[in-house]
Amino acid sequence: MNEVLIRKDPMNRSIIEVDPSLFSESLTGWLEVTAHVMAQRAGKATPNPDGSIPKLSKSDLNLTGVKTIADDSIFAFGIAAALKADKAAFDKVEKDLIALYGENYPGSFAFWHFKQEPDAKPETLEDHVGMIGKTLMEDGHFEPKDTWNAGVRFLEKARKSNFKVELIGPLAAWVRSQWTTITTQLKSQLVKPEENVPPIKEALADARNDESFIAALLISSTLAVDMELTEDYQGFLKSIARRV
Repeated sequence: MNEVLIRKDPMNRSIIEVDPSLFSESLTGWLEVTAHVMAQRAGKATPNPDGSIPKLSKSDLNLTGVKTIADDSIFAFGIAAALKADKAAFDKVEKDLIALYGENYPGSFAFWHFKQEPDAKPETLEDHVGMIGKTLMEDGHFEPKDTWNAGVRFLEKARKSNFKVELIGPLAAWVRSQWTTITTQLKSQLVKPEENVPPIKEALADARNDESFIAALLISSTLAVDMELTEDYQGFLKSIARRV
């Protein structure tokens, strides 16, 4: 477990700092240790004679578990880069990984989602995250409803990630900044701002940048962007917003 933490630390820092070089340098070690842990759980682990974790072969890189971890890592870095509108950092990661592994590099499936055309119809959470991320990295135009959608999709994806802790803080800071601007400078773009801005400002008064804040802000801004949520999804957001 210590080896997992040792190898995850530079990955964490690369995502928090949106450091493409550190990410690319650290990904292989992260894939090796997570693949080893998965093999241990399956009773198939074969460490090196000295007890060290084996390198991954080319065939290992095509294992479903390795691909899943790689895609999760790319999505995490992509979200972090999108929140800072840093397309250059994201592009550098892809360039680095192609140099390391070739065109069929681990994480290439995740990268594909960030390359979809603007008129594509998203079907999965990953489709939504990739398209939103691409728009943010290219400094595209966002309406308040787009901001709401970005917040909810990124929150969903971050909560499923190995890098949830590293993503939630920056995401919370981003939605706070966006909604502060919307409620002070772009109120005319909201539905019934005289009724719907006060609940948003009440949510913004919470100084904690965590997932509960994000969920509460999403709930408070639903009517302002004319979003209709199912009862189940409202319950989902309320369960996150509720602090124990």
